[in-house]
Amino acid sequence: MDDNQQHLKHLLKGAGLHVLNYGIALVLGFVLVPYILRTLSERECGINVIVAGLVGAFSLADLGISAAVSRFFTIAYSQNNKEECIALSNTAFFAFLILGSIGFLGLLITALGIYYLNIVPDRSLLATVIIINGFSFCINFPMNIFIGIINGTMRQELIGGQFMVFRLLGALTTFLILFSGGRLIALAVANLIIALINMIVLLKLVYISFPEFYLNPSCFQKEILFKLVRYGMFTFLVFVSGVILDQGSIMVISNLIKIEAVALFGMIAMVLYGYMINLTETIMGNWLTTWLTLLYSNQNKELADKTLKLAYKMSTCFTTFFAFGLIVWGRDFLMCWGGKNEAGDYRFLAIYPSLVWLILGAWIAQCQAPNTKYLYALAKHAFIAYAALIGNTLAIAVAFVLLYCGYGIESVAACIFFSMLAVRGVAVPIYVCRIRNENIVNYFLQICSYIGRAGVACLIPYIISYYLLAPNYGQLVLVGVLCAVTYFPVYILITTNKTEQEKIRNIFRSKL
Repeated sequence: MDDNQQHLKHLLKGAGLHVLNYGIALVLGFVLVPYILRTLSERECGINVIVAGLVGAFSLADLGISAAVSRFFTIAYSQNNKEECIALSNTAFFAFLILGSIGFLGLLITALGIYYLNIVPDRSLLATVIIINGFSFCINFPMNIFIGIINGTMRQELIGGQFMVFRLLGALTTFLILFSGGRLIALAVANLIIALINMIVLLKLVYISFPEFYLNPSCFQKEILFKLVRYGMFTFLVFVSGVILDQGSIMVISNLIKIEAVALFGMIAMVLYGYMINLTETIMGNWLTTWLTLLYSNQNKELADKTLKLAYKMSTCFTTFFAFGLIVWGRDFLMCWGGKNEAGDYRFLAIYPSLVWLILGAWIAQCQAPNTKYLYALAKHAFIAYAALIGNTLAIAVAFVLLYCGYGIESVAACIFFSMLAVRGVAVPIYVCRIRNENIVNYFLQICSYIGRAGVACLIPYIISYYLLAPNYGQLVLVGVLCAVTYFPVYILITTNKTEQEKIRNIFRSKL
């Protein structure tokens, strides 16, 4: 097995583990969150949300640098440039050490201000929890660079395993503390201890993936830092554009419609829409960006083109099935999830039209997710940042006008759909085709071909859903399983050639 095959094997293992992690997170959230809400008081839950929001805000200091480390480390590692790898990792680590310390100082000042200004109830508890979680933040923040190094060496299966272990450890610790009568401070201290253990484990994984690694402040280079910031800045802008779209929609609804509509839109429609995007991003995630970065840095354009073609098939396959499920099963799921109110109406059913708009937007965007990975691999993602900022800002502005003119909450979801369509469905593909010197008409015909085949593969699942679907969890699970086992084989059969089908069969034989 050559180096490229070995790297791809590690990347795909890592992708599989990340998908498994995502499933574990959903199950843990379904089980653990209600237990936390029952065990802690409403005030303690509120404090927990406030602290999580504060720490999350300071996490923005990443500025996209950790993603930049992964990309440039991949290039240097593939070229066997060990000195560049050391310089990259040291520059980023010490920069993050400084940023993390500044972040902790900000959290400390915030905690002391809350305590001494006496502006909120339970100020002592809130300040203590902020300080303890601030220590955890200061420890975890530089660890993002270790993750970037491991990803850069294409050992994402190590990160996938590490995420899984610590996710389960965190959930188990939370349950045991609450079960034994512990409260918020005990949870915060446990989080700090887990952060220290995580640091040790990640450092060990770095030495496994890159044995030559060492830390020395003299290896810090300002030129490398500027290079990382230039790349990371546009990653950060893409993130900001997403915040504008998601939080902006909540803001306009909260200002122009009653607060109950915000709860339905934000906690139901946006959550399910986010699950679909996150799951697809997990499947078509960092492994593809890292793999394309490796291929283009080695001038292996032929294999990169084959990878992109396969990636379009994969993204269309998974995204279409998820969109089909959320739209076709969505009404019955919302009936189960929300139940009925005192008037006998289903609580969550009113949000279904908005959910359909959001899912269609996510489907259009994620069918062409490989375009985004391609631009990140070539460091040409500035276009995505600018296009998303403009498109998302315009979408929220139009949504505000429509709501002000008396249109319903569905108009906000429709604006998000058209933003996704314009930016990810049209502008980004045109830009990618221009870079690759590919005919845009041929490109869209190929994508439409994959989508059409996915639609054909959905026929049997639709028939199954039509006859068996009902608003209860057991039947929803049964229908979901039956649809999956009929959809994916048909899609593979009508989309792949005989050589690809034989490779898929060999993979399953080797695993079984």
